[in-house]
Amino acid sequence: MPLSDLKSKYSRKELRRGPARNGKVAMGKYFGRDHGPHTDYFYGFLGLIYDGVSNLDTLKSKMRIFFISSTRQLVVEETDVEEYLQVAKRNKLVNINEDGTISLTKKGSKLTESCYYTNSHTSYWMSIFFSEKTVMLGTALFLIVLSSLKIILGLQLASQGMITEGFENLTDIIKIGIIGVLSLKLKKDKLASLIIIFLMMITGGVMVWSGIEALFDQTPITPTVQSYLLGFGSMGVNGGLMFLKGIVGRNSGNLSILSDSKDSELNVKISLGVIIGLTFAIFKYYFVDAIVAIIIAIIIFKEGIEILYKLLEKKEDFDITEIRVAGDNIYYNRLTVYIFASIRRESLTRSKLLENFESGLELGRLYYQGFADFFYNDLGKKIAEKHLNKLIKDKYIEEMNGELNLTPKGLKSFYEAKAREFHFRAKRVYEGVNINRGQIYCIAFLIILVLLIVFANNINTWLNSF
Repeated sequence: MPLSDLKSKYSRKELRRGPARNGKVAMGKYFGRDHGPHTDYFYGFLGLIYDGVSNLDTLKSKMRIFFISSTRQLVVEETDVEEYLQVAKRNKLVNINEDGTISLTKKGSKLTESCYYTNSHTSYWMSIFFSEKTVMLGTALFLIVLSSLKIILGLQLASQGMITEGFENLTDIIKIGIIGVLSLKLKKDKLASLIIIFLMMITGGVMVWSGIEALFDQTPITPTVQSYLLGFGSMGVNGGLMFLKGIVGRNSGNLSILSDSKDSELNVKISLGVIIGLTFAIFKYYFVDAIVAIIIAIIIFKEGIEILYKLLEKKEDFDITEIRVAGDNIYYNRLTVYIFASIRRESLTRSKLLENFESGLELGRLYYQGFADFFYNDLGKKIAEKHLNKLIKDKYIEEMNGELNLTPKGLKSFYEAKAREFHFRAKRVYEGVNINRGQIYCIAFLIILVLLIVFANNINTWLNSF
């Protein structure tokens, strides 16, 4: 029975609940507690054997084109397959038969099925998390809380940047309504996107006006721990929403959500500007807050005009992939290094590279489900070719006599990515004890946060003593 047939046997309750804790602990030996089976290709190697690929050369041939979006491993080399085989033999996951074929042991089959179940469970929740409804509700909730806190604290501190940011976040709730009604309900996606961009530019106009007023009528700003915490918190929340909206907008092909992702990117810049203004206010340079607000407003106008030009220029023939958002980096960074490593490994024509990518992505979707493309169903040969053309245009790759070659610029980028890959893989090697660094960082962050809150008054007094 193919491994993918197992999915039909899982009930919705089982997909929600996921594997038992002892199963997760067992997988930690092979993938580390911080990392699941989706972070490298070892599980894909076992999955192919599970599905009857028993010849080592055939395994190498299939593994070398594998593609998933959730790993830092560039491509699978033949030496990687040999490494997977050694690990599998050492842990008694495979048998080498008399005829030289490879098969899974009972332990190996159980681990492979557990990995598939884990990916199915996580993909189930990812499909909910990366949905239009979830991103709209989550955005509205965060915006109500953030905007209220910013306006209240901005009035207390007399920070024009923070007040403007608070009202900008408040208008974002209107944008959520526009997306819900015009885009999702009435299917007027392009109109919704245009309105969002216009509102974004109106915000820029308000910031310019407020900034100029603040320059001529400078009001002392009082930096506090609370204002810094809110500023950094706002950057974190809006940064997360920026990526989430970008991924959901790209996956669903929703232009208005992509536009809203650009708006969240604007909020990150505004928050950064507020933090800069607060920092200079410590040394009584109050005018910096207004200048930063004006600079950000100019950036808003520039990006808004560029997007409007793209939206209006091609009318019905508009290509949604021309609107680039931060969430695209998840796909394009992986696609970039996959292309670099594939070209560096062997001589490839354009058509062969794209064919390999399409087949590798199909394998990734089969075994890794949502981790292959994060539900970006349009990811395929057409998107890969557009990205390849961009890499050629940017002089990372050149085409000579029908074959693709890395330029010195492309080769340097390849080696930098390969160094990051080796560093990541070295940290993942299991040596008998797994230290969950994520939990350590989380505890350290909470301790620092509590100390800042407890000693906030003392720190505020020190900040205003300059």
